[in-house]
Amino acid sequence: MSELTPIDKGKRLLADRVFRYLAQAIIDGTLEQGERIRDADLAEQLNVSRMPIREALQRLERIGLVEMMPSRYTRVTVVTDEIVRSSLAYAGYKCGIDLRVALPHLTVAQERRALELLDAMEAALGDAEASITARIAFSRFIDSIVPETVYSRQLQDLDVALERNLRHVGPVATDDELRENYAQLRDAIRRRDHDTAERLVRAQFGL
Repeated sequence: MSELTPIDKGKRLLADRVFRYLAQAIIDGTLEQGERIRDADLAEQLNVSRMPIREALQRLERIGLVEMMPSRYTRVTVVTDEIVRSSLAYAGYKCGIDLRVALPHLTVAQERRALELLDAMEAALGDAEASITARIAFSRFIDSIVPETVYSRQLQDLDVALERNLRHVGPVATDDELRENYAQLRDAIRRRDHDTAERLVRAQFGL
């Protein structure tokens, strides 16, 4: 197992801090796909008790970042082609719905920011890594202005899984198709046309 630095303890719920820390380690590859992990080793490396480690691992299991076989092993899941396909579909529907919900209530400042992030998405065309980063920034901004619900925490956790599963997946459409899509999306956002906006966002994910 790669070396992990001790986690900084603070007022924030420790299990949540451990969850975020381990999730990021999985996303960036510090904890590799297929790697077996032991809660005792994690507790020692992060300098915390085993209880928050176990709670964090159970939460990671619920979103598919680890798999746990009681009394046998816990390991980081492997991103398969099927996981990528299902993650793309989920991300497309979720981003579309988020924009549909947020659009009628956008403030002038929020509209300006959304359009700036959309411009950044267009500017990143031709650079797969930059395109991924720009799309994540746009979707996270839209998600941040959607009213909270009782499901918000679960949806935020799923976004963590999406980032891992789609981290190296480039655009599913051509640059010319996306450029036209973005132009139409700008217009839909300005007009608060949530039907068109949702359809265009889904199209970016091949839906």
